Amino acid sequence: QLFGYLYYPSDEQGNLKKDKLPVIIYLHEYDYSKGFNSYHHVQSLFEAMVDHGYAVFSYDMMGFGNRIEEGTRFYHRYPHWSKMSKLVVDVKGALDALTNFDFIDSTKIFITGYALGATVGLYTAALDERIAGVVSVCGFTPMRLDTPERGTEGIKAYSHLHGLLPRLGFFVGNEDRIPCDFHEILACIAPRPVLVIAPVMDEDAHLLDIQYCVEQTRKIYHLYGSSDNIQIYSPDDYNRFSDEMREKTYDWATDRLNE
Repeated sequence: QLFGYLYYPSDEQGNLKKDKLPVIIYLHEYDYSKGFNSYHHVQSLFEAMVDHGYAVFSYDMMGFGNRIEEGTRFYHRYPHWSKMSKLVVDVKGALDALTNFDFIDSTKIFITGYALGATVGLYTAALDERIAGVVSVCGFTPMRLDTPERGTEGIKAYSHLHGLLPRLGFFVGNEDRIPCDFHEILACIAPRPVLVIAPVMDEDAHLLDIQYCVEQTRKIYHLYGSSDNIQIYSPDDYNRFSDEMREKTYDWATDRLNE
């Protein structure tokens, strides 16, 4: 009984402008009270994506916005799950729903995510080949290198602060033993296109580590003959989804339509 919101290009009568629309699933950031309505530019963001020829689908992730109560006592009800896995399952449910629309091009379903939404998008794309590509905005920093002495929250952000991956907390102080990191997650998406937007002044991430992660992943893309399908863009900015980052996303999305 989940619901979301689907926006699409229409004429003055409200009819579809064209059939077989590509879709962008937008996944929001950490904002528990407002969910996907949290970002003050979200309306203009959706309008711009629709103007570029995409349908846009969005919803409140579990534990956020209208679904905030679903996150309450989650581990008492589902002790063997993780919140992250539930967020991924919900995206897969969104994919199931979108593929049932006749006017949707099921071969061109993309994800754009900011912060938490970007992380969830990467995990889902690694596990579901129906996702044609991902834009990750401030979505990750390599976990094995994100140790406490480096001045960020580290993996405790996932295990303790937000409770997304509780068992990851066992690796605090032993980050080098984490069994899976983001370059391996990105490699599972290959050869599908990925745009990583990592601003220079992101206080929650380490840019050099992200760049190294992308370069390691590029080796896998090279095996597919698709080295250009993974890109990194690092504006001189802080952790936000700025106008400049949005323009980069629109350009990336337009290129995908022309492929």
